[in-house]
This record gives sequence, structure tokens and C-alpha cells, in this order.
Amino acid sequence: MHKPGFNRAFAILVLALFAGVALATPGDDDFEIRSFVEGLDGGAAPIIGGQRLNEPAVLADVYRDRDFTPIWLPGGPLELQAAGLLLAIDQSAAHGFAPQRYHLSIIEKLAEGAADPAGIAIELLLTDAFLAQALHRGRGVVSPASLDPEWLVPLPEVDAAALLAAAAAQELDVIEVLDSLWPTDEEYQRLVERRAEIAASDDEVTINVPPGPLLRPGQTSDRIVLLKERLLGPGEYSPLYDDELLPDVKAFQLAAGLEPDGLVGDATLEMLNATRVSWIDTIDANLERWRWLPRETPDTYIRVNIAAFVLRAIEDGHVAFSMNVIVGQPYRRTPVFTETIKYLVLNPYWNVPYSIATKDKLPLLRADAAAQAQKGFEAKTNGSDVFVAVDAIDWSGVTPRNFGYALRQLPGPDNALGRIKFMLPNPFAVYLHDTPGRELFSRQERTFSSGCIRLEQPQKLAEWLLAREGQTDGNLVGSLLATGETQTLYLKKPIPIRIVYFTAFSLESGTVTFRRDVYGRDAPLIEALREQQP
Repeated sequence: MHKPGFNRAFAILVLALFAGVALATPGDDDFEIRSFVEGLDGGAAPIIGGQRLNEPAVLADVYRDRDFTPIWLPGGPLELQAAGLLLAIDQSAAHGFAPQRYHLSIIEKLAEGAADPAGIAIELLLTDAFLAQALHRGRGVVSPASLDPEWLVPLPEVDAAALLAAAAAQELDVIEVLDSLWPTDEEYQRLVERRAEIAASDDEVTINVPPGPLLRPGQTSDRIVLLKERLLGPGEYSPLYDDELLPDVKAFQLAAGLEPDGLVGDATLEMLNATRVSWIDTIDANLERWRWLPRETPDTYIRVNIAAFVLRAIEDGHVAFSMNVIVGQPYRRTPVFTETIKYLVLNPYWNVPYSIATKDKLPLLRADAAAQAQKGFEAKTNGSDVFVAVDAIDWSGVTPRNFGYALRQLPGPDNALGRIKFMLPNPFAVYLHDTPGRELFSRQERTFSSGCIRLEQPQKLAEWLLAREGQTDGNLVGSLLATGETQTLYLKKPIPIRIVYFTAFSLESGTVTFRRDVYGRDAPLIEALREQQP
């Protein structure tokens, strides 16, 4: 029932907790708890035993519902579970939690008599620890809304007070109750395991290559000596970026998900100079992101990892196939959200969003409307139903302020959506689609879109979706595309899709790998997690 590794002598601690510490009588306990809760209601600081409570409002509700009777003290329903709770707190460090935030040391000191027992301090600190652990395991330590306005996935619902009430009423194993709140996806567990491996590894003395101008083949610099020591190992090296170094730089870049161009700039240095601490920080940030996601993972769904530039189709819990994708540029970032793909459009029109029409297309129209007309662009005035070729309009006096047109692109080889688009209705106008710009898929970091997700193999995804509908004609998509006609195919079984952002993640082989934080989302999350530590 309890996990191995009882290394903090919790059994002895329980004896100290309830035998070696002078406690009040049960009636006095009720009175002290009531007094503390009423003090909170009156505006008193939520501090007891020298510790600030994490969840004072929830704690107060818990004890009001219990008529202020103890939970953990002698005679309480969970008096034998205190050791298990402390063990669970200790073990949560493996998930990136700071055990001291959950009062671990002060509870030990109070129990051992090394600090003033402060009446019902142990009781209230244990309850607060359970509530905070439940909430943080179940929905994350920090709020994504406070950090990233583009993380738009609703947080899981966690009723910590109800969990504690159920544990008390049924005398449940506290460790099992809390452990059930961790994300259950095997990728989460792989991150936990990789974190443990890194944390247990010996400190390595690595060579740090300081920032500076771009390093390129044929260049001479003292920093190149450090670069060689970092990649080739200790030795005597010349300061020349020579042919011996180039393959190692490219191999490192490729393994790190960077463009293997041999040019050592900020992106390469960011990955090159990573340390054991920074790897753990990155894993902790991504464990937190997993805790923000819904706990119920569909057996069959699509997941796009923005930071990895990869789409995976999951069928019956296994990866059916994966493909490269292109995501939004750093100033037009693809948001994180969940939806369902409800239909797909073959040979689509591209209805140009207003922001793109005014920011990107208007300058091109003013410069050479005929060239844009050759690419199939049409426009109509607001209120009209008639589209005309864009070179039939005088764009010289049109500005973003007076832009009164709807702009679209006809189906065809130049259409920005390619030949297929997959619709997942959402307020961000983000969807999956084909693209005529196939050459961009050869790049390692693919942040080239205006927020939508471009697919390397859109026809494969379309055929897979239709096969799930019972469509056995594998040539259906190809034959419909060949007509050149715009057709909409509605799915009888809309498929869930999760668009996520993981900079540390598991490959299909099970190996955990890292990618550069192209959107700069890691740093504020890591800082916020550190601020939560006492």
C-alpha cells in the first residue's frame, strides 16, 4: 500500500506526534480549532506554528463542516494517516514540489518537541498540507492564466475539501488518495523518471561558451577553443573553426532540434550551455504543464506539440503516425487549447483574417495588385456579395483604418491553405491546413505561420479521419481533390485535438528529449515555481 523508501522514520514520528507531545483534551481541541477559524473570519493572519497556511479559506470550510472536530489528532479519523501524509509530501519532491511549502520540517519539529507544539498547530498544518498537495497535484502549483494569456485550456476541477472529507469518512489511505491526482499519462511518468536520473547524476564540470558574435566555419576566436573543449572533450585546440569541429556542431544542433547549419549563435548556445539544474528546471516547468491539462485523456485523439513542431495521431492509446508541422511565428504565437476537429474542407478558399489582410496583404496589394490577382486573390466591399479580382480595385488610398473589404484567395496551387483544411471551430481562428510552402518542412525550428498549424502530410491525416468514419476507399480524398471543387466533409465522430506546448517531452521510443523554448514560455513559469518555494 505504502511505497518503499520509508527513509524519514515516519513510524517513529507518528509515535512522537501522538505520544511524546502534550496535547489538549478532545473538547479543548474543538474549542481551539473554532477559535482559530473564527479568527480567520475576523481577518487574523493565516499563520500557525510560525507557518503561513496555503489554503486558509478551504481549511476553514473543512472544519466548519466538521463542527471543528480534529482530523489527525488522537481520536480523529485519520490519526493513523499522518505518517502517510508526510511521506506523500516528501515523495512529491520527485515531481518538482518543494516539501517545505507543505510544512514538512515544522511538523516534524513540533512532533519531536523541538518547537512549541502551539496547541492544535500540528492538526491544522497537516490539514493545510493535504489541501495544498491535493490542489497542486490536481491542477498545478501556479495559475497558467497569471503567466501565459495564450494557455487557454480549462484547469481540471479539484475539490480538495471533498477529498479530505471522503478520506476521513472512509478512513482511506491518504497516499493513495493524493497519488490518484497526479497526471496518469505515461509521458508524465517518463518526465518524473528522467528528472530523478538527472538529479541523481554526478555534478559535471562542463565548459561554458560565453555569449558573443556568431561563430562560423573559418572563423578564429578564443570562444572556439571553448566550443571545441565542450564538444570534443579536453585537449589542446587551435582557435580556428575548422573542418574537424563542423560535423560535431551540426550533430549537436540536430539532436537539440536546431537547424544543423554549423552556425553557433544564441539558440545553439542556449542548448549548449544547459546544466543539470537547467534541465531539471525545464522538466519541472513541463510537469506543471501536464498538471494543467484535463485528466481524462481520450483513447483516440490528435496532439500537436508546438515546441516540438510535431503532430501525433493517437489511436487506442498508441501513436498511429506522426508528422512535422509549422506553427506560429514568435510574434503570432499559436495558442494552447483543446477542441475537436468537426469537418474538413477540400480545395478550400482562404478567407483572409482582417489582421493579416491589413498588416500583411495590404502593402502587397498597394505595391502590385496584379501579382496578387495572379495568385487568386479576390475582394469585395463590405455589404456586397460580389467578389472581383484584386487588380480591379484601386488600393492606393486604402489604409488599415479605412480597409472596408473582405479578402479571399481562390482554391488552387498558390492557395495559402493548400488543398485541405481541418476545422476545429475556436475563437482564435486557428486550424490545421496544407501549405504550398513545402520547403519549410526541411527546417528544424518551424515558426513560420500566422498562428495556424501547417501540416506536412495533410492527405494522410484526412484519410485516417475518414477511415475512422468507416470510409474504406483509400483513394476517396485523392479523387475529390482532383476535381478542384470545394467540398466540405463533416465527421460523424469529431475527434478531440490538444494543442500543447512541451519543451521537455517523450519521444515515441520513450526517450525524454528537450527543445529550445521558441516562445519564451519556460522562463516565467520556472520563476513562478521558484517563488512558490519557501
